[in-house]
Amino acid sequence: MSQKLEQVVALVTYGNLFLHDRSSDFDFDKLVTNNCYKFDFMDLPVMGIAGSTKVLASDANKWFDYLKGQGAKKLKMYYKTSSHSDLPDHISTAFVGGGSQWLIEVQFETTSDLYLSEWYGMKEMGLDTRKTHCVRFNPDMTHLDDVSDSVKKLRENLGKVLQELAEFAGKFDYTKHWVANFNYALSTLKEFEPQKTDEFIPAGIYSKEARQLIETAFRSSGVFGGMGSWNDMAFSGKDQEYYTALSTELYLTLCQAIVSGVNSYP
Repeated sequence: MSQKLEQVVALVTYGNLFLHDRSSDFDFDKLVTNNCYKFDFMDLPVMGIAGSTKVLASDANKWFDYLKGQGAKKLKMYYKTSSHSDLPDHISTAFVGGGSQWLIEVQFETTSDLYLSEWYGMKEMGLDTRKTHCVRFNPDMTHLDDVSDSVKKLRENLGKVLQELAEFAGKFDYTKHWVANFNYALSTLKEFEPQKTDEFIPAGIYSKEARQLIETAFRSSGVFGGMGSWNDMAFSGKDQEYYTALSTELYLTLCQAIVSGVNSYP
């Protein structure tokens, strides 16, 4: 969950800085390169038609230049539940290609282009399979409605579910070590101090409250791993039902929190 989210958050964050002529405020090349490695940006190729692939930009910086030249005003991010797995997203996110799908909306004056991040082309398409392709699959659409809750509301929701998880984990000897993880996330939500030297998102881009929300979401996402993670726990009866409900709620709240925090800029 964390790696692909970092890529999308970096693209939207630093793309907005670029569009608002703030790229000189930060070590822009380093940040984009570190967080958006091996991306290219393209129109969706037509299956079975040779030469139909149109690459818009071969890396993130060139994409930002392309968008600015097209008159882009703002980037926003969204997520939708994956339809490619029989597993729920909070379970499948532990596997390559699993979890929610992350979308980037490029807003122009009256229309938007919609990109799907983390799209892997097949060898038959002649694409570099070492790269993640960010594909424009819905150009010239109307602006999407932003239905995400406010940063304030998501802070309340995330704090509540983390507290409930900490209390639940403390009830069982074999999950008591998870209490510290959930409490650490709670303290991040309340106490994290953004710094200019932060490698991922330095201070000065988002409000402190939004930055704390984003940071907490990333620090919490590690619970959705494979063997030995919170996803790997098992209980009995109603405890299992409650565990599943809380885990699902945490995953959805983390997705919503990141969207709300990132879309709060500027």
